[in-house]
Amino acid sequence: MHLQRFLVLSVLCLAAMVSQFYRAANSVLAAPVMADLSLPPAAYGGMTAAFFVAFMLTQVPAGILLDRYGPRLTISGLLLFAVAGALLFAAGDRLVVLIAARVLLGVGCAAVIMGAFIAISGWFPARHFALISSVIISTSHLGNLLATAPLGYSVETVGWRGSFVALAGVTLVASLLVYLLVRDTPRPRSRQASRSSWSETLKGSLSILKMRDIQRAFVLALVGYPSMITILGLWGGPYLQTRFGLTSAQVGEVLLVMPASSLVGALCFGPLDQLFNSRKRAVLAGIVPLGLLLLALGIHPAPSLTLVTLFLGAIAFFSAASMLIIAHGRGLLPDHLAGRGITTINIGIIGGAALFQLCSSLLLDAYTGSQGVIADAGFRVLFTTMGSLVLLAVLVYLPARDVHPRQLTGKPSA
Repeated sequence: MHLQRFLVLSVLCLAAMVSQFYRAANSVLAAPVMADLSLPPAAYGGMTAAFFVAFMLTQVPAGILLDRYGPRLTISGLLLFAVAGALLFAAGDRLVVLIAARVLLGVGCAAVIMGAFIAISGWFPARHFALISSVIISTSHLGNLLATAPLGYSVETVGWRGSFVALAGVTLVASLLVYLLVRDTPRPRSRQASRSSWSETLKGSLSILKMRDIQRAFVLALVGYPSMITILGLWGGPYLQTRFGLTSAQVGEVLLVMPASSLVGALCFGPLDQLFNSRKRAVLAGIVPLGLLLLALGIHPAPSLTLVTLFLGAIAFFSAASMLIIAHGRGLLPDHLAGRGITTINIGIIGGAALFQLCSSLLLDAYTGSQGVIADAGFRVLFTTMGSLVLLAVLVYLPARDVHPRQLTGKPSA
C-alpha cells in the first residue's frame, strides 16, 4: 500500500510540474517572442492570458469529468491537448497561432492539480489532505523553477521553438505515466457517480455556487495566486529588463528565486492548518503578508536589484498559502461534490490569473512609449493595485466558516 501511494503521488507530482511550467514560461519568453513576432505588450499579455482563460473555462467540465470518470482518465486524456498545444506553439509564426496554442495548453493542464487533489483524497486520510496537497504543490513549483533560468539558457541555446518541441515530448510522457500507473483509489472506483444523470450532476454544481462560504473563498482565490503568477509568468521579465537592463538568461536567474521560494512556502504552509487547527488562520498567515509586500514593492520609489529579488522571493513564499484556500473549500464539501467544489474554487484562482494578466496588459499599454518600452511607473501602479486588491479580498473572506483539520475523521476511499 505504501509503495502504491508513493508511486501514485510521484506521477501526479510530475504531471503537476508540467502544468506549472506552462503557466510560468512566458515571462522568460517575452523578449525573444515579442521581438520575433513584433508583438506589443497588450498582444503578448493577451496571448499569455489565453492559457488561463481556457484553463478557467475548462474547470466546470473538468470537475464533472473528475467526479464521473476519475482523475486517471481525465488527467491523462486532457494532457494530450497540452502536447498538441506545445507543438503548435513551437510552430507559431503569427499571434493567432500562439493564442490557439495557449488555449490548447490551458485545456490540457486544466485537470492536473485538481485531479491530483481528488486522487489523494482516495489514497490518504482526510486529516492529511492539506499536508499531502502541499507536497504536490511544492514539487509542482519545480516546473516554475524550470521555466526560469533553465528555460532562459535553453532559449539562448536552441531557441524558444526548439525548447517547446522538447516540452511536448515531456508532456506526452507525463500523460502516459498517469494513464499506466495512477489509480483513482486503492480499490476499484465506485461507478455510482457515473450513474448520475447529467442534469443531477449540473444541479450539484449549482448548489456549490450558492454556498456563501465557498463564495468567500472564491473571492480570495481570485487575487492570491494570480498576483504572484502575473509577475512570475508574465511581467517579471519585462520589469527586470526595463528597470535593470537584464538579458533573458539573467532574468531567468533572478526569477529563479520565485519558484524556489514558492516550493519552500508550500512545504511550510501545508502543515500550518494542523498546527493552528484552522485552515482559515493558515490561509490568512500567508495572504495578508502577500498583500502588504505587493504594496511595498509598488510604493518603493527606487529599489535595488537585490531588494527587488528579496521582494519577489517573499511574494512567492507567502503566495503559497493560496493552496490552502482549496483545502479550506474541500473541508466544507461532501465527498460527492468534491471534484466540482474544488474546481469551482480553482476557477477563481485561474480566472483571477486570466483577469489579472488581461487587465495588467491594458494598464501597462498606457505606460508604453514609442519604442515599446514600459515605463517604471506603470509597474509601480500594477504592484500597488494588486496589493490593494489582495487586502480587500481578505476583508470579504474573514466571515467564512472555518475548517478544523484535527476534527476531520475521513479515511481513504475504498
